[in-house]
Amino acid sequence: MIHYLTLEDRSMFSEYLAYWGRELAGSAIAIVSYEQLLETKILDPGVYVFTTFDEVEPAMRRFIDALTDQLRGSRGMRILNDPARVTLRFDLHSVLSRAGLNEFRSWRAGDDMRAVRYPVFIRTERAHDGAFSPLLSSAAEVETWIGRALALGKQLDDLMVVEFCDTADAGRTYRKYGAFNVDGRIIPRSLNYGREWMLKFGANEFSREMVEDELAYVSTNPHEEQLHEIFRIAAIDYGRIDYSMLNDRVQTWEINTNPTIGRGLLPSSREIDSALHGIREKTKEVFYSAFNEAWAALTAQSLREGAAPVPSRVDPIVMAAARAEVRRRWRTAAGIIRGGVRVVKPLLRTPIAPLLRMLYRLPERIVTTKAATLFRTLGRRRRNAVIR
Repeated sequence: MIHYLTLEDRSMFSEYLAYWGRELAGSAIAIVSYEQLLETKILDPGVYVFTTFDEVEPAMRRFIDALTDQLRGSRGMRILNDPARVTLRFDLHSVLSRAGLNEFRSWRAGDDMRAVRYPVFIRTERAHDGAFSPLLSSAAEVETWIGRALALGKQLDDLMVVEFCDTADAGRTYRKYGAFNVDGRIIPRSLNYGREWMLKFGANEFSREMVEDELAYVSTNPHEEQLHEIFRIAAIDYGRIDYSMLNDRVQTWEINTNPTIGRGLLPSSREIDSALHGIREKTKEVFYSAFNEAWAALTAQSLREGAAPVPSRVDPIVMAAARAEVRRRWRTAAGIIRGGVRVVKPLLRTPIAPLLRMLYRLPERIVTTKAATLFRTLGRRRRNAVIR
């Protein structure tokens, strides 16, 4: 049995199991939340895939570490993405830069950035929503955008200042690749392409040439050897790497341990020329065939390693602290917002979506403009003094 572990409101795996992976759902793979594990007295044997542990709060992280320690020492248990070994985004950027594999560097927002190479952009370490800022060309602009981030409630130690790495081709088209690692199997997933330096699916410029290039990418796995090495360095056994190519070398933007795989039963977020649907469907078939095969092989291995269930031996004090933290989390403003998002999210695919987005962004524009101005006047030196 494969146990896919995640925060209860963060699973991106359910859509895959609901459609493309439905033959594996339930009998072979189960999604288990950390909140559920807090109430679990017996741990079944199998493969435990840890995800979203970079997003948890301190007490839950102590519980996850204690759980991992027990699994690591129990017969018939195997861990993918051992939280004690995985290298997360900021540290991964640093390691790859020092190794000469990435041509860009990242900085903590509170660091001395006199050696930074502009332009840069700001993003968070733990979220997977892309850049928070546009490209910034000076220290003053960086100060302004850090102020905006803080005004929105982001934590200073979660903010990263990332040097821009220009991977556009001669025609100023950017390409971002996505590939999965499932227990050592590298499986290409997608190719995004467009004129915007920060590429998301919505910015894709779909053409016959590009969708054919995407099909060739998922079919030939051209960067497999380099990706193997990067996943090895990151100690990530399951996840999706987002990257571009520069002078035939992979430039790693991030590795997400709880990535979106596909929309499953949900409608596509983009309208695509019907003449391209056949190629796109072939691309999906190639990817999901390899993806399903990788999970089936992992399931077979977990069955061969079968052993008896074991009682959970995590310290009750650690578990009680994590339970209390979960209760507090759902009572916070962020928790209430997440609960609201669950209700509102289906409405974002209806005609009232533009109005909802406008109402959501209006307070942000008012607050961030004032806060950014104030933050910039304080200056870097005073900010660092307050932090220390």
